[in-house]
Amino acid sequence: IFFPSYRFRDDVYVYLRSLCEKTTLLEEPGLTKQDKAEIIDSFKSFKDVGAVLLSVSAGSFGEGIDLVGDFLKSVVVVGLPLTKPDLETEELIKYYNEKNGKGWDYGYIMPAIITTMQNAGRCIRSATDKGIIVFMDERYVWPSYFNCFPKDWNMEVTLNVKKEIDKFYNQ
Repeated sequence: IFFPSYRFRDDVYVYLRSLCEKTTLLEEPGLTKQDKAEIIDSFKSFKDVGAVLLSVSAGSFGEGIDLVGDFLKSVVVVGLPLTKPDLETEELIKYYNEKNGKGWDYGYIMPAIITTMQNAGRCIRSATDKGIIVFMDERYVWPSYFNCFPKDWNMEVTLNVKKEIDKFYNQ
């Protein structure tokens, strides 16, 4: 499960840990390469019973892990990984506004969508992988966000996520 920030992740974890029966692993800021490898090895060791890894969208596990095979059955992206605009982002927005009037799209929205797609890509790593990707934020269906996703993605909008997941895995 990917979150836009560690704080948001921690707030959800406080609630989730009493509800989730699976082993829950946490990505912490500042992990060494060895720490990350140990977390991934631990996650893989729960392949038969499942585990939950809580991470941040822009963290190491959001863009830098490759779990080929049947290790990852789903990815959940909670919220949009929008960054607070800094001077560089503001200049990028200004540049694209002057160039084509799409500064906000190119300088702010697209980087968040690219990060989101990187998160989603953790689930499907080969032609034989099968998995569910859940985007938990209503803004993903707003045209400025939705239109950024590849047209060939089979995106379903639902309020009954469990029903859709059950349907997917039982087909």
